[in-house]
Amino acid sequence: MRLEDAPPAGWYPDPERAGRLRWWEGADWADRWRAPPTAGEIEAVQRLVHEQETTPTRSTRSRPDQVRDRTSEAEQIVSQVRQAAREEVARAATELTRRAQSTFDRYGAVALRFLRRVWRWTRIAIVVAAVLVVAWYVLQFIAQAAFLEWVGDRIDNFFAD
Repeated sequence: MRLEDAPPAGWYPDPERAGRLRWWEGADWADRWRAPPTAGEIEAVQRLVHEQETTPTRSTRSRPDQVRDRTSEAEQIVSQVRQAAREEVARAATELTRRAQSTFDRYGAVALRFLRRVWRWTRIAIVVAAVLVVAWYVLQFIAQAAFLEWVGDRIDNFFAD
């Protein structure tokens, strides 16, 4: 945002926390906060404005012109506040996106390394399990063959006598 386009200094809704006002210096936010005006404060200001409108002034302009000027001034202020709020929301969204990408980049690489290690150890465990199963079947085959040979020898010895 260009400095010329910035809203004038004053109290605006705090973009960082709802429910409070923050002082805008015209170029940047100040470290000054306050609660929104209470109903009594609003009523007092409205009474003051009403008194000023009802007291005769020495102005050469007519009253409808003053009302129009105040209305257009209020519309400009509202427009400026809306624009500042939109820009602040856009800035916050950009910052959030940047932080999310940074976090993903930082922790995504760690997670990927962890998953690669887990997969490597899982493959090693699968190979060890396969070797153990093959060894079990080979030993079973050898033990069965030896047992059958022993039984055969006993039978041969039994009938040979």
